[in-house]
This record gives sequence, C-alpha cells and structure tokens, in this order.
Amino acid sequence: MYCLTLIVFIVIIYNISCRSEIQLISYDEEDLSGSHVTFDTTIENYTVPVSGKCILTCYVAEVRSFKVLWQKIDRINLGENQTNGQQSQDEQLTLIAFDGIVYSNKDHYRLESDYVGSYNLIIDRVNEDDQGEYQCQINTEPRKTKRIFLTVQVPPRIVDFRPNPPLISIRSGISLTLLCRAEGTPLPNIRWRFRDIDMNRIESLPPDNSNIWFIPSIDKNFPHTVECIADNGVLPASNRIFTINVEYPPIVKINNDLIQSQLYQNVTIECSILSRPLAHIYWEKNGQIIEDNKINITQINQTMLINQLKIQMNNDNDFGQYNCIAENIHGRMETIVLVLKESIIVTTLTTKKLQRHSKYFSLRLNSSRKFLRSTTTTTTATRNVYIERDIYISSSSYRLWTYYRLKNLLFVLLLCQFKRINR
Repeated sequence: MYCLTLIVFIVIIYNISCRSEIQLISYDEEDLSGSHVTFDTTIENYTVPVSGKCILTCYVAEVRSFKVLWQKIDRINLGENQTNGQQSQDEQLTLIAFDGIVYSNKDHYRLESDYVGSYNLIIDRVNEDDQGEYQCQINTEPRKTKRIFLTVQVPPRIVDFRPNPPLISIRSGISLTLLCRAEGTPLPNIRWRFRDIDMNRIESLPPDNSNIWFIPSIDKNFPHTVECIADNGVLPASNRIFTINVEYPPIVKINNDLIQSQLYQNVTIECSILSRPLAHIYWEKNGQIIEDNKINITQINQTMLINQLKIQMNNDNDFGQYNCIAENIHGRMETIVLVLKESIIVTTLTTKKLQRHSKYFSLRLNSSRKFLRSTTTTTTATRNVYIERDIYISSSSYRLWTYYRLKNLLFVLLLCQFKRINR
C-alpha cells in the first residue's frame, strides 16, 4: 500500500513538472519574439542648430528582460563603383549605450529615463560630427529598430581653396578674379556688394550665388572695398571684405595755366595730383629743380595731393614757364604754368562799333595815332608798350561830318560869288 501511494505521487509530480516546462518554453519563446513589447518604430527626422541641445526619443513599454541599445551609423563614400557607375558607401556602426550604460567616449551623450518606458538619448552641445542616422533597438528575435535621422544646421563659413590676400594692389587695366567659397548646412547662398559707394553701380555686380567674380579690366574708379556675404538662414551669416587698391600713373590738374603778376609781388601756383601710390612731386623752371622750401604739399586722401609753389617776383628772371612734375612707379606727368608780367595801360580814347543797314563804315584817323602816342603810356621796369587802335565812326556821325563840310564849301562858293559881284 505504501509503495502504491509513492508511485502515484511520483507520477503527479512528473506531470506537473512537464506542464511547467511546456509553459516555460512557450513563455520563453513568446519573450524572444517580443510580441507583448510595445515599441515605436516610426522613422523620425530632427533638425538642430550646431551647439544646441537635442533629445532623441525612444519609448519601450513592457520591456521585461529585454535590453535597449543606442547606436549611430556613419556612411562613408568609397567613390564611384566601376561596375554600375554609382557611389558606393560603407556603413560604420558606433555603439553609444546599452542597457542604461553609455559606452561612447563623447562626453556630450547621456541617457534620460524620466518616466516608465522612456529610453531617450540626450546630445548636449551638438556639433557637425553628430549629424547622421541613430538607431534605438531592442534585442528581440528579430530585433526591433527605431531610426532617427539628425541634421545639424551649421552657419556659413567662408573657406579659401585659393586664398585671396586681404589687401589687393593691382594696376588699372588688369583683369581681377575674386573668390568667395562657403561651407555650411544647408549650403549657403553667395552675394556681393560694394561697401563704399551707393547702389547705382549694382549692374556691375555678379549675379547672386556666384562664388567667382571675374573683372576683365579694372579701372581706377573701381570701389575701394568689396564685400562677399554667405547666408543659409542659420545665424550668424559670414562675410569677407576685399580691400582693392587700383594703382595708376599720376594725373596732374591745374586751375590756372596763365598768371599775370607785377614785380615785387608774391605769386602762388597750385596743382593737384591724383595717383596711387602717392606721387613724388617737384617743380622745375628752365630745367632747374626749385628748392623744397618754396613748396607746400597737402594730402587730401590716399590718392590726392595739392601742391603749392610760392614765389616772389624779384626780377624779370622770376617770370616765365614753371613745370609741375609728378612721378610714381607707374609713370610721370607734368603740366606747364606761365607767369607773365602784367601791363598797366591808360587809354584816353575808347572804341565804339555800331551797325546800321548791315553796312559798316570806318574811318582811320592818322591824327588819332599821334594823339594816342602822346597820351598813352605803359609803365614797366624794362620796356614801354604802345597800343594803336582803330576808331570806327558810325554812319550817323559820318553824315553829320559831311553836312558841315558841304556847308563850309557852300559858304566858300557864296563868298567867291560875292567877290565877283563886287568887282
């Protein structure tokens, strides 16, 4: 009896253990498939400015014994495939965190679990290298994955593949190429502008989004400062300033090329010079350079000088031709100023000219020349200057003079007739 009871007990225990094993196996199979795990597999896109903060969300409900993993996929271009002509890429997986522990060597990665089922990845101080694809996975069979694509907005940055110097010196008439290439996310747009003139010359600017500006022949009036601006909507925009010095030979200008003066007077001769670089200026008279103590130079700006020569007319040798000469590395130019002796003329007769019936009558009086020579004097230190002028008498004056002449002639005839009668 005791043995029978023992056998029945063993059979019951065996049946219970078999049932438990079957339930355990089915339970384990259900766990491996993750059928009871709630996992969001929606593909998401994030856009974050550089140096900002980004939260990549991942929600897992009923995680049970499964583990949550974060990883980043970097795709590297290997070049063009010779078989199909397409770009081939290599995927590089980088483990970030597993089972609540961060394994990345980047200190700006951290995990956040502020509520049940939250397995968010926090990226502080986002940089350009953080851009790419992120995956949140749970180790079921098969694995469940949520994909997140992160785009990092990068402000524009002007780069130099063939650098331009900050200061460009070029001679007028030479071609000039300005380069302005920019990087950033999204790709920046390029525009040019003049900084030191109004917008009336906007037609001479290149079209927008041109990173190369070719000027076939630059002239001396080209603006001194040009700016290139790169903008992609992410602050701050980037700019680059080109300072352009267009060099050219001197241009000499004078206000008065003929000056009259008297002895013992002071005379100031002035000429203005445009040039880049600034010219060396000096004066000559009769091939001799005039000493610098008589010259006063005033600089108006970076391209213009005003030169004044002050001289005193002490003798006749001080009168004559003066040359203002300017020279720089690109050429030489000079102008001539004549300083002549002034004549003081006192004339007692004036000249008149009238018109009648589109005819002119003139009478040259020899006596007037004698009169002018006796009454007109010229005061100079070296010689006397005499002036002879023609006197023009109008037709009305000529008629009056003829009337008196005929009257006198008639009077003489009458007198002769009266004498005959008396005889």
